[in-house]
Amino acid sequence: MKSSIIRRIAALAVAVTLTAGSAASFATAPKEVDAKPGFERVDSILMMTRPHSWQAIDDDTVIVWATPFDPYLVELKFAAHDLKWAQAIGITQMGKRVYARFDSVKVGGFSYPIDSIYKLTREEARNYARDSRPS
Repeated sequence: MKSSIIRRIAALAVAVTLTAGSAASFATAPKEVDAKPGFERVDSILMMTRPHSWQAIDDDTVIVWATPFDPYLVELKFAAHDLKWAQAIGITQMGKRVYARFDSVKVGGFSYPIDSIYKLTREEARNYARDSRPS
């Protein structure tokens, strides 16, 4: 009799846990909204060593050239107020890849997590950088 009650309580506890867990996963599921329409969003960048070059667009956006032919628009999770005046930046990477939402950009001794990465063409990168210059 006691083991029957214990089994029912255990089954009820498992059911409640699974129901609560599935409801929580729906509530916290990230919404994939493309913040930069027209640009292809990617999860990672292949970068053999360090960036070929980079250009700060504003406090939380930088164009990173992985090679002379591969520009990417990198958006930071938080504003890096000294990014515009930085002489150099660092980018963390796992193996030979830089991942959005995992790696970060290092500016002046501080790490800024990468929020999203967008693949650009060379022409798009040049235009985006030119349009962001102050007049």
